[in-house]
Amino acid sequence: MKKINIIILSVFLVVTVISCDCAQDTSKATNNIAATFVNGDLMTNVSADPSGNPLVYPSGEASITSQVKVWAPGFESPWHYHPYQCVAHIIQGELTVNFDTAAALEDKSPNKSTNATKTFKAGEAFIGTSNTWHYSQNLGSEDLIFTTSWLAEKDAPIAVLADKE
Repeated sequence: MKKINIIILSVFLVVTVISCDCAQDTSKATNNIAATFVNGDLMTNVSADPSGNPLVYPSGEASITSQVKVWAPGFESPWHYHPYQCVAHIIQGELTVNFDTAAALEDKSPNKSTNATKTFKAGEAFIGTSNTWHYSQNLGSEDLIFTTSWLAEKDAPIAVLADKE
């Protein structure tokens, strides 16, 4: 009976290890997230976003929302804008942002045209552009990982989506 219990336990352990992929060889992993981290400032005395718009503060009660985003290759956001600015930091991959700087904020139709594009790479930090319609993409072959910290008005949305088609 003891021998049968040991065999059953052994089979159970092998099946568990195989099914959870715990025995995966990670020695050949290509993602080295630690390589993007070095001691130093991410941004110093930055007072404008990449489009040249000055840093502004919310008019109501301020609040901070911090997020971590992980986007698979091929991910594309819908058209949207942010009423507030954020501090963003690309941890891994590349973030491509496509802007329609001509569309009025009141125009919530999804029919927009890209007239400016910016790409941010791993290790870069920037102030996110507010009050400009845009959509964002992961055009790379690896997961895009980035953080955002929004200084906004308490209980206000940090994104406004265009209407669906």
